[in-house]
Amino acid sequence: MAPPLETADEILDTPENERVKACRKLVRLQALKAAGVSAVPVFGADLFINAKLLMSTVEQINRAYGLSPVQIAALPPAQRSKVDELIKKTGSYLIGRAVTQTAIIAAMRSVGIRLGAQQAAKFAPLVGQAASAALSGWLFKRLCDRHITNCEAVRAELPLLPAPKPADIIDLD
Repeated sequence: MAPPLETADEILDTPENERVKACRKLVRLQALKAAGVSAVPVFGADLFINAKLLMSTVEQINRAYGLSPVQIAALPPAQRSKVDELIKKTGSYLIGRAVTQTAIIAAMRSVGIRLGAQQAAKFAPLVGQAASAALSGWLFKRLCDRHITNCEAVRAELPLLPAPKPADIIDLD
């Protein structure tokens, strides 16, 4: 007789799914902040604030997945090499590296045309500011969701990668 199938609740209670849920919740909250900052009608000011917000969010996601530069450096050399290979395979600019303005700009280039549209939308009163805020929140969420997907792919390939310490787990409650 086949073992009973897991219920949806049992599947969602795994540590991996808790990590994904916590990271996605963090991203939603930070995307709302990014959208709020972008509603301010000062051209370009939101780029600096949102870049800092994005850097902080990506660093928290990296730590939650055990893929921050410090956590990767603590791995044995063979495992570190495997992690580096997987990071290159995903094509991520943000996993396992110090998150800098340069890395954020490289990640943002993939959606650069939309970023220009978001800044241009600010020139139209009210409706433009609302459009700018909506685009900014969407871009922020899209970049972070892509980063979470890349982190998930790396973790899935390395089941023996050490779990993050409790201090690295995102807690939004």
